[in-house]
Amino acid sequence: MERTRTVEQTRDIAHARELVARAYRTHGLQVTAGEKPFSFEETVTGTELLSLESTKSTGTVRGEVEGDGEVIVAWLKSGRGTVDGDELLVGRPVIYREGRQSFRWDDFAEDVIRIDRDTVERVAAERGGWNQAPLEFKPHHVPEGAPLAAWWLIVRSIAGEILGSVGPVSAERERELTRYAAAGLLTAVPHWPVGQGREAPARTRLAKAEAFLLDHVPDRITIDDVAAAAGLSVRGLQGAFQRVHGTSPLTYLKGIRLLLAREQLESGAAGSVAAVARSVGMHHLSRFASAYRSEFGQLPGEVLREASTDRTPVER
Repeated sequence: MERTRTVEQTRDIAHARELVARAYRTHGLQVTAGEKPFSFEETVTGTELLSLESTKSTGTVRGEVEGDGEVIVAWLKSGRGTVDGDELLVGRPVIYREGRQSFRWDDFAEDVIRIDRDTVERVAAERGGWNQAPLEFKPHHVPEGAPLAAWWLIVRSIAGEILGSVGPVSAERERELTRYAAAGLLTAVPHWPVGQGREAPARTRLAKAEAFLLDHVPDRITIDDVAAAAGLSVRGLQGAFQRVHGTSPLTYLKGIRLLLAREQLESGAAGSVAAVARSVGMHHLSRFASAYRSEFGQLPGEVLREASTDRTPVER
């Protein structure tokens, strides 16, 4: 399997329109200049199973987009955007559903992840305990809190590998990465098989373990607590998490806690590092600081001081 990377930069509106039309199945596509001199940049890295895109433009891109054999998840890094008329929040993922839907992006920077749709449906069936089927995602859902952190945890874990290399890649490893991306998405956004309504079937034991972790972020819990909540042995739980998320349950929880802590610290509204640490279930302050620096390259106190000074969130 080959992982490729393409980088495009242009100041020509017609060329930018060609690039967007090449990347998406669109209808009524329009690309126009705004108040600033027009520029358009696009970088795409990945395979047919999983890819990451970064797009930045000073202009406006609008029209209708139609989903195909992949699940497309986008999030604004800056600027303004709407999908189906809903104003998007910076840093909050939105799923392009199947079928036509309107979109508009103005003077924006956005990231996109494309996940093989068949893989998403198979992972959803395993997690939900139903037969593989087309999926419907909860309309207009905006993830927040622990589910949103679970999504960013997966994006961070796969992005380094995808962006770090191009050329031949192991097909088995690429399928693993695609499954990890699917699991992160399915954790963040409620979903169900098309035609079954919003009454979800009984959850599998793995899904129960995930829900228990997300519901108990601030609490002192052990691996035995998680296994008991899921109805699994500790060994069975560890194996299931490794297969789906590529890590252990408590390492997964630690990642979510650190991301939630970063969100609070970067907001500039946190009262103290200790209060933030306690709120995400990390009660040993020096261990929290060490883990935070190892993950993000800064001490939490430094982040809090910077955010308190300018009240500007650090870009993800």
